[in-house]
Amino acid sequence: MKEFADRPLRVPEEPLARHWWRLAVWVLNLRLVPRFTERRGGWWAPLRSLRDGLTPVGLAVLLTCVLLLLLARRSNPGFELGFAAAGLVLIALAGIAGRLRSFRVQIERAGHAVAIAGQPCRNQLRLTNVGRRTAHDLSLREWRGPGWRLAAPAASMLVERLAVGESRLCETVITPRARSLLVLPGAALHSAWPLFLTRLTAGGALPLELPVLPPPLAVSLPPLRELAARCLKTGVHAARASGAIEYTHTRAYQMGDPATRLDHRASARRGELMSRVFRGGSELRADGIAIVCDTAVAGFAPWQRRPRDPAALDRRLALVLELAAHARAEALPLKLLALGADWQPMADEAALHRAVAICPPAHETRLPAGLPEPGLLYVLVTEDAGDAITTPLAAWRAAGALVLAFRLGGRGGHALPPGPGNHEIAA
Repeated sequence: MKEFADRPLRVPEEPLARHWWRLAVWVLNLRLVPRFTERRGGWWAPLRSLRDGLTPVGLAVLLTCVLLLLLARRSNPGFELGFAAAGLVLIALAGIAGRLRSFRVQIERAGHAVAIAGQPCRNQLRLTNVGRRTAHDLSLREWRGPGWRLAAPAASMLVERLAVGESRLCETVITPRARSLLVLPGAALHSAWPLFLTRLTAGGALPLELPVLPPPLAVSLPPLRELAARCLKTGVHAARASGAIEYTHTRAYQMGDPATRLDHRASARRGELMSRVFRGGSELRADGIAIVCDTAVAGFAPWQRRPRDPAALDRRLALVLELAAHARAEALPLKLLALGADWQPMADEAALHRAVAICPPAHETRLPAGLPEPGLLYVLVTEDAGDAITTPLAAWRAAGALVLAFRLGGRGGHALPPGPGNHEIAA
């Protein structure tokens, strides 16, 4: 089922007839029923009142009464109208009793949460009874929306009694469907007291931006400082270290050595490639880290706005979060993030979560043109180490930057060339 966000893009190199054909196929598969987002008022109000105004028991009683009324005939005395009338009167009395015992409860968001796609997320809300009556049997839930599933009514939190002036911290549970930036519109509070046939509903709009992150990867990463120290000890990766960098000796060329470190005289003399080794501090002295992530998705046609697999990029973004967490534990704060060709400053962890949640997939690999700050440890994340990755990676290292490259394996693609600073991760 196609949606409006799936309308095909116009590719200039292709004939116009092909574009019109894709548009026709998209229209034929278009979803005509819009995604429902619960709001107060509107033409959905009567249906919402019927759904939220009755408990499951009350709804069963109402349907039974209506069925009895429809099946009752003079020639069929087996259906008594008295039972149907009694049920309807009981539902009406329950509604009147609930209105007479109405309550006033103020609902406020109590904290900001971060959700994981496909896993239950708990959001805290504070209930305060600002009315003149004690509220009984309160159940709280989030408003319904297209990007998440509500928890089952049996799993929702139930407040048996909330006295006048009392405040209590409660939780709502939702399950996000995929990585995105959800906007939770509001919350609803139900009370079925006293007859438990009808429900009185309160609540209102409480918008909340909820970043939904990809599921975490089951990987074990070594300390980043240790990996950087190994690269510094090889002498072929320049980095900001203590003392000046001085030439020490020449050794045989190893895969991954920058071309600028080749010793041409020694290579001509020995008949094989030789690399110059420089001495510098082997201890990493960096102000933080900067992460570059390749957002290109394989099989993503130029005319498509969204890939067929919405989780194609999630593994790399999950590795970005793991690397940021490891660096933070090693006193290396994340300063810059590039999810594509542009650098984004990261002020705090919330900015990282938002950037990961809204990161769109790209049709082709686009990396930053340069590395802006020399005093940072740079980390590159990819799944396909083709020429579009290895060429700028070699240029960054030749310019004197210390770059650690991580490639997620398991789904094909080109592997990183063996050498210091290049790491393959099986996930």
